[in-house]
Formats: sequence, C-alpha cells, structure tokens
Amino acid sequence: MKKLFIFFFLLASGAVLGQMITAPTSLTFEANAANVDPGDFVVNWANNTDNLLVSLSLDYVNTTNGATLSFPTTTGLTRNYGYTTWTNVTSIVFFGTKNNINAGLAAMTLSIGSTKTAVKINIEISQYDASYVYNPVNKHFYKFVSGGVSYTAAKSGASGQASFKGKTPYLATITSQSENDFINNNLNYNNIWVAMSDAATEGKWVFDAGPEATINFWNTSVAGITNTTYTSYAASGTTVTNQYSNWCSDEPNNSDGGRNGEDYVVAKSGGKTCWNDLAGGNTGVDGYLVEISADFPAGSDYTGVYSSYIVHNNDMAFTLSSGNTLSTAIVSNKSNSFGGLQINNGHTYTVNSATTLNTNKLILSGTGKIVFVDATSKWTPGTSSTTNTFTHSPSTNSNPTYWSASSVWPPSSPDGFNGGVNTPHYSPWLNSYQAWSAGVADYNQWIVLNYNIPTYITGIQTQGRQNMAQWVTTAKIEVSIDGVTWKTVKENATMNSDQTTIINVLFPNVEYAQYVRVTPTGFLGHPSMRMGLLIKQ
Repeated sequence: MKKLFIFFFLLASGAVLGQMITAPTSLTFEANAANVDPGDFVVNWANNTDNLLVSLSLDYVNTTNGATLSFPTTTGLTRNYGYTTWTNVTSIVFFGTKNNINAGLAAMTLSIGSTKTAVKINIEISQYDASYVYNPVNKHFYKFVSGGVSYTAAKSGASGQASFKGKTPYLATITSQSENDFINNNLNYNNIWVAMSDAATEGKWVFDAGPEATINFWNTSVAGITNTTYTSYAASGTTVTNQYSNWCSDEPNNSDGGRNGEDYVVAKSGGKTCWNDLAGGNTGVDGYLVEISADFPAGSDYTGVYSSYIVHNNDMAFTLSSGNTLSTAIVSNKSNSFGGLQINNGHTYTVNSATTLNTNKLILSGTGKIVFVDATSKWTPGTSSTTNTFTHSPSTNSNPTYWSASSVWPPSSPDGFNGGVNTPHYSPWLNSYQAWSAGVADYNQWIVLNYNIPTYITGIQTQGRQNMAQWVTTAKIEVSIDGVTWKTVKENATMNSDQTTIINVLFPNVEYAQYVRVTPTGFLGHPSMRMGLLIKQ
C-alpha cells in the first residue's frame, strides 16, 4: 500500500467579508484514499431562511489523480440544473438554507489518487436567485429569457435586465469549449440568440456584447460575399488564433437571402450542441441568453459573493509493509528542510535495501513505525535544501511574465525589461550584465519572480549589481501560490556583501508556491539585485 501525505494550506480569495466562510485546518491523508473527511467549510450566513447558492470545484486535478468530492448528506439541498449526481464530482452547484448547507459540507468527503499534484477545493456562496444559473468554471451567471424575438430585441432585452450582484447584464458570448458545454448541459432550450455577428463586415464574425465586444473570432476567405445572396462559405472559414468557434456542419452559410442574409448566431441550433447563423429578423427561436460577468467592467468583483479555498498537497508517497519497529527514542525531529515524513498510527514505512531516506523531519505517531530492511537501508537526517535542485532565473519576461517589480530606475522614464546595455536597470536574472535597480531608494521596493506553476521552492539565490557597488544586504522574503495572498518565510534574511558572489538564501521549510517576492530591508548604495529561485526536483 502507498502512503500519501497531504498538507492543507488556507488561503483567502475574493471577498470574504466578516469571515462569511470558515475553512478547515490542515490534515493528513493516505494515498488512494476514498471518501475521507477533508475538514469542514462552514458558512456563516446571518440567517437560516435565505436560500444560498453554493459552488464547489476542484483544481489541479489530472486524469491519473482522479480526485473527486462526494456528498452523502443532502437533506434540504437542491442541485442546479445540469448537475445529476452528488457523488464523485469535480464540480457541483447547489442551493439550500444555511443549516442544511453546513450539514452537507460537514459530511462532504474527498477521494484522491497517488499522483504527485496539488488538489485545490474552491467554494463560493451568494444569495440564490432561481432565474440565474452559475458556471463555476468561468464564475459567470446566465439567465435564459424565453420568447420568439428578433436579434435586436434580444440584445436590447439582455442589456435591459436588472443589475445582478452589482453587474450589468449583456447578451451572452461563448468564448470557450467549457462555456459552450455548460450552456448545452444547463439550458433545456434550442435556437438561443447569443451575441455574435458579421453585420459590420460580411464574413468577419465578432462578439457583439460584453467584455469581448468587437473581438474577431472567425473569418472566411471567400471573396465577393454579400449578405443578400445565398453563399455557402463555411468550408473556407477559419477560427482566429486563440479564439473559439463551434459552427454546425456547413455553417455559417448566410443562406437566408429573403431576410437580407444571416448575420447573427443562435446556440443549440435545432437541439444540437453547435451554432448556426440566422437573419436578425428571424423570430423562430426559443429565446435569448443573458450573461453576467465579474470581468465586466474589467477588474471588478461581484457584490455579495464570498469565496475561499484550501490546497491539498501530496508531498511524498512510500511503500508500506509489516516489520520490526524503530523506537521513537531513536528518531530526532529536526528542522523540516524538505518534505517531512509523518507515519500515522497503525502504519509502517519500509526503507528498502540500498535505499536512503532523506528527510529532515521524521514523526512517528502512536503505533506508527519505520522498518530498515538491512544494513544498506539508511535514514539521513539533515539533508541540504540544495540537494536535487535547479535554479530558475529567466532572462525573458513575456509569455509568461516571469518578473514584476514595484519600480525600475530611472524614476522619470523606467527602463524596460532587458533593454540592453544602454537601458540595463531591469535585468534581474543571475549573472546578467547589470541588475534590477529600484526606481526609488527606500524600503518599500520589491521584486517578484514567478515560476508559472506551483512547485517546491527551497530558497533563492541572489547577487549584487554587476557594474557598480550596489547590493541588497538584508530583505524580507515572501511566497505565494496565487500572487495575491503572501506568506512571510524570512523577515530579515541576510543576503549579499559584494557585487558578484551568488548567495544561497534557504527557507526554513520547503515552500509549495509559485511566486517569490523580495523586499529589501537593507542595501548598499541603492536597492539593486539579481536573483533566481531554487526549485526542488
């Protein structure tokens, strides 16, 4: 059997006003665990009369891990349309009153495989409105309005809907396969107006409402197209790079010459899962779809929506078997430099022949025991944080953006990233020709390095400025998994004492994170530095 150690970290996300959601504390599970208790989320709503909408979803789940949630207690809870089961789900949306919701959350179970990956449980709550359906993937709300109306009436009708959770509604756009699937699975109607059009330029299809308005998503290369004559040009069309389309076979075709061509789109055409172009005056539709987006206007949040999450991290997996015990008196608990092995009550960990267990922390709980097969089986405490690591210090900063900083010198016209020898003040990677130099010489400046995905980080490497006597002597170091919530790992870390020597600044514990932020608390001459991340393999 394999044993899996899963550490829980609580991170606040979104607007958690007045601790509307209490999240569980850290727990430990086994590999391939089925229906274990992940701890209780508790909803702290003011009353037990309002119906509340709850969305739960899993991130970082892959096909071999197979993490799922199940809800054995569902009294008083109703699943949203499109969700057909309470067991082994990766996402679910339901509603009910506070006490029934908390009973369901308390009974919620987690099943997880043995693959080394993080599993994140997201939760969001808001007051329930039966007219809207919530999509946990893009965090948008949708409302279907029935009636055989023209496209113009549908678009004006959507924008004329009442504000919802502080947001302005608009005729829906479909920008991804997951959004198209959500609409098909959650709306039991056909021929639904959505905001896509080529009315401005025939053959150039654009989104016609919402935050995506005017973005071109599909084009045809057929010349001489008019919007008054039947022309089948679907075969010559292409989806714009990084955009999405889902036309039905032989669509769009602009085939309704009697209504001045077909310049607008319906989803779920004829009961299928694809799109068709129709004339704007065609009223043979079931209705139209209203969308509410937290990104409209950009950067704003919903009003009255509260969220939180926890991350479950399977740190190590080992083969277990029966055997002789190692007395807890022989085991020393040391600073947790990487990983850390905890053997729970009733379990055994075996160190096989010619195998060395490297961990700086070993805890035996209750009857938990460790077995060394023979004299070639070893445990080595105090393993260095630099063992089996590599350095992440990219000299590029686009696709993805690895580096960000509070400011860059000169303050009046900051240098761009890697601007070259004439504009070198934003060249922060190790052994670069200069360094990152802050735009202001104070203790409020910082630089962030992003690894692009969550990983195990054991510390950082730093240098001073290559071409001038400037370096950071001490700094506050923080880590984050999302770039929003930060954890301090060193308050006043000792760093460089010259321009060129690379210094290893090791964390007290290996951190599972994506971002590292360094804020100089002491410097010589000017806050200037080069840096990289020590990533554990």
